[in-house]
Amino acid sequence: MLLLALIEDFFGTGPIMYNMKKLSLHLLMSSALGFSLFFSTSCSPRVVYTPKDEAKFIKPTVAVIGFENRVPSKVQSQVGNGMSEQLTERLISTKRYVVVERQYFNQILRELSNSKSDLFREQGRLKSGELKHVNYLIRGVITDYGHVETTQGISRLFDWGLFGPSSYVVVAANITVIDVQSGQNIASVSVEGKAKTTSQKGDMRDDSVPFGGHAFYKTSLGKATKKMLNDAVVQIADIIAEEKYRPTIARIDGNTIFIAGGEDRQIKPEQRYLVRDIPEPVIDPLTGDKLGDIPGRVIGQVEIKSVLQKYSVGRIISGYDYKIGQVLFNTEEESALGLPDVNRFKSSKTDNSDIRPIETMD
Repeated sequence: MLLLALIEDFFGTGPIMYNMKKLSLHLLMSSALGFSLFFSTSCSPRVVYTPKDEAKFIKPTVAVIGFENRVPSKVQSQVGNGMSEQLTERLISTKRYVVVERQYFNQILRELSNSKSDLFREQGRLKSGELKHVNYLIRGVITDYGHVETTQGISRLFDWGLFGPSSYVVVAANITVIDVQSGQNIASVSVEGKAKTTSQKGDMRDDSVPFGGHAFYKTSLGKATKKMLNDAVVQIADIIAEEKYRPTIARIDGNTIFIAGGEDRQIKPEQRYLVRDIPEPVIDPLTGDKLGDIPGRVIGQVEIKSVLQKYSVGRIISGYDYKIGQVLFNTEEESALGLPDVNRFKSSKTDNSDIRPIETMD
């Protein structure tokens, strides 16, 4: 009411100034909401990885299984498979994941089996045991596809019909992320996309326009679908936790070690690393869940001599008992993580002078 009074003071009263007051109110409220949205969206999670991010984090392997379409439609399978393919494409474009095609798994197995046949030449024969394990399965259920909803009033401030009804086509789905290691559904979220339409029909589905094509995304239904899929990508990025990459020993040849990680992980010549033993897991005794890892003891120090695309070559500076799988930490990481210093591992004696017996309760 105060806002209306201020506008009336500025423009005056009377029928001539009605449209000016209406326009000013709309612009003021739109600007306020836009300002709010700017700050809310600026805090959204980072979705697309930069080259620096790719070097810093491990890419989990994910597979999108077919979307179930629970909305009656003549092209039910087309929409379900299309959603799965479009989401897969968007996940690949983020560069956050290794994405495998589980829906074509049988065809892949068939090709691997065929390659072992005597009908094929020995050279270039495919090896068994090279398929990647999947860390997460992503499942979708389409709950709304193509119906039109009508809203009134100020709930759609960015639409010019502020004081009249506005129509929107709606696309919605439930996305579930499954941890393959434990078999648990770690999260289930609802995602939605809306796009303005001039149609007042209760259903915007048009079977004459192929799903996912260029023409499809020009339609209101296509625009709503795009918003929903983009929302799904953001939600999935928020659900699947980032895991920091650390170089590990891949091979040992005397005083020379080969390290998994090279130019792709932005490792540089002459960098020095502390080597720690393989981390030990902390397991919840009641549930069997893994709670985390305890960093292993310090083994010694190595220096990088040469860097290739996927691996590096270094030399041992100090220490002994090096093994494949041991983890490398640089000095800055040791300080930031608060890991135990090397000197703490030089003595095996235990100081029990401050240990006192537990007092007996009365």
